[in-house]
Amino acid sequence: MYKLKKIPLLLSVLLLSLQGCSGSKVTASDMQGEKTFYQVVDNYKTDKYTEAELSQITGNDSFMNNLQKFNNEMNSTDTVDFYDMKRGTIDFIGKWNKPKDLANGYGHKDLTDQEVTIKGKSEYITPVNAFILNQKAMQKLGLDYLSDQDFIYNGEFPMVLGSGFKEYYNIGDTIPITYLREKFNGKVVGFYDKDLVFDEFSHCDSYSTVIIPYMDNLESKDDYENREEFFYTYNTFRNSGYIYFPNTLDYEKNKDAVEKIAQKYNLDYTVLRGY
Repeated sequence: MYKLKKIPLLLSVLLLSLQGCSGSKVTASDMQGEKTFYQVVDNYKTDKYTEAELSQITGNDSFMNNLQKFNNEMNSTDTVDFYDMKRGTIDFIGKWNKPKDLANGYGHKDLTDQEVTIKGKSEYITPVNAFILNQKAMQKLGLDYLSDQDFIYNGEFPMVLGSGFKEYYNIGDTIPITYLREKFNGKVVGFYDKDLVFDEFSHCDSYSTVIIPYMDNLESKDDYENREEFFYTYNTFRNSGYIYFPNTLDYEKNKDAVEKIAQKYNLDYTVLRGY
């Protein structure tokens, strides 16, 4: 696990789930009609539980398995229209030699070239906007940036870069990255030029965002510094996807459906209004 020298490690973890894509209104869309997405969230970070209760819940041997079962059912059920996708960041390793507007500044802060220690070695990292999705979500959104094989981990992390990176990378280039505080070998598999538009309220900027897949077979990676922490975060992130329904009157119906599926696996999930 790497340690930040310039900003607290805890802050870097909390910021992983923020920004990444714009929330401003977009009038042009590659999709037909207006789409409405509501985020699935867990209730474990609220004042609903004490620290001792949370420790007992997450420390249960079945908790990780239940997170995976919940995700599998959300992706396979016809009860809700679930999109396994999330906005976040990945960190490019190495001195930043690109425009600062290609980096994620978390509120216009300059977080380029943060000094960290990765596996005992001093490194520089810079956070970059990322949009993470599984194969089903990519197909449902009508995208074709990743191949079937890109969703199966084989030692490299496929990356589709925004147009702003074309000056600095070519298809096939390898970029060392960290994702959820673990080091991976990123591989450039393509570029995209049009913004990813989900509905009139949310989109990803094709200039600076990197698209990466949720992959199967990540368990085969044998050099995790903290395997347990990575897969806990990875599974909770995957479950923080989006429910699509075009009529806001359907909110309660979809919320109840998600909560019932979560209860089957002794989990506490619900649906937020808006983003």
